[in-house]
Amino acid sequence: MRDGGRTGAPAAGDGRTVICGFCGAATPVLEPASCVHCGGTVRVLEPLVVECGWCGASNRRDLHESCVHCGGPLPALPSGHPGPRPPDPPRALPPGYANRVRYWKNVEVIIGIVFTIPFFWTLLFPAVGIPLWISGARRARRQLGALRDGAATRGRITGVSVDENKSINEKHPWKIAYTFDTPDATLPGSCEAWDPVSARRSAGDALWVVYDPADPRSNSIWPPIR
Repeated sequence: MRDGGRTGAPAAGDGRTVICGFCGAATPVLEPASCVHCGGTVRVLEPLVVECGWCGASNRRDLHESCVHCGGPLPALPSGHPGPRPPDPPRALPPGYANRVRYWKNVEVIIGIVFTIPFFWTLLFPAVGIPLWISGARRARRQLGALRDGAATRGRITGVSVDENKSINEKHPWKIAYTFDTPDATLPGSCEAWDPVSARRSAGDALWVVYDPADPRSNSIWPPIR
């Protein structure tokens, strides 16, 4: 767990809570300095702002385990520990997240709609737009299905790299590659992340992955990383 150079815990009874880097739960600062939920050693974390993977809001991860805006669980700290296990399915997703995945943050669907609806009377534009629309809709359906109903398993980051092929306002996203265990094999996965905190994640960090047992290619980090 990262402690920003501070290793001492305040005396018992001061009423403060911190986030445990082992299980991700909020725990009172007590003596001895151990988490009341999992027993892990608790240290005062350095202030660290992360972006919620559900809504994009910024949160002090050293103070909150859930987003103060949408209530969704926040991504684990870049400390090597995966945080709390995902809830059993079916899982309730924060309000508005499903529509963001289906439409507002789905580039393929947006391009497909722009190419198809205004130019429905042509042949060329719908021929390009409809396949993109279908591809984006399928990808969104697989991701949402994994998050809502997928089996939970341990995963591990295998690499974090800057994707220089994409940029927004001269900023590039990170590509986070990971593997996850299924009853049959250890499989690869990857996701795109724009949160600058992703630069502090590294190969070997543990995480949770949810996946469709019938089609493990449909998988996602839990909670999602923005």
